[in-house]
Amino acid sequence: MKIEAGTFAPLSLEKATATKPGASKELMAALEDFEAMFAATLLRTAREENGKSWLGGESSPGGDGIMDFAEQNIAKAMAKQGAFGIAKTLSKSLTR
Repeated sequence: MKIEAGTFAPLSLEKATATKPGASKELMAALEDFEAMFAATLLRTAREENGKSWLGGESSPGGDGIMDFAEQNIAKAMAKQGAFGIAKTLSKSLTR
């Protein structure tokens, strides 16, 4: 397969955000999802390093699944509140 130069138009964030001031709802949703993934990774790593569940007992396959679910929801809530400020910072940087 041969791809010739000029076949694809380059994407421009300036053009995408030029019609709307600030970040779009879609961009903010994606950035909040990114922040939530970051928070979930921190929570999961902390739990795994400890070797025990958050409730103090030994970890088990069923318990770990429930804890994963809880951590994801905690992480989403943290991201929605802007706990780390990642989404806000990236939004400012991307919409200049």
